[in-house]
Amino acid sequence: MNIIKLKSCSDTFADWIKEVDEVLALTPTHTIDGQELEYGDGAFQDQMRRLQQVSLNFEDLPIYPINAQIAKDLIYDHIKGKIDENDKSIL
Repeated sequence: MNIIKLKSCSDTFADWIKEVDEVLALTPTHTIDGQELEYGDGAFQDQMRRLQQVSLNFEDLPIYPINAQIAKDLIYDHIKGKIDENDKSIL
């Protein structure tokens, strides 16, 4: 597991990072029948929507920096990381 120590003093940025991390942490790596989660699966699509709804909340208006491509890539990267982490724990 990677631990990030932020150098920024921006509470808005730190809150955004925390919320993105919380959404990713709830992402399953496999479907109910044991298959690796894929783009077409409902849970994958739900997580993509959740990630795209995480906003940077400034005083004047919220900004949504995560688009569908970034959400998809983050989810695949999360799944790969979790599977790699599990493989290491087996050894």
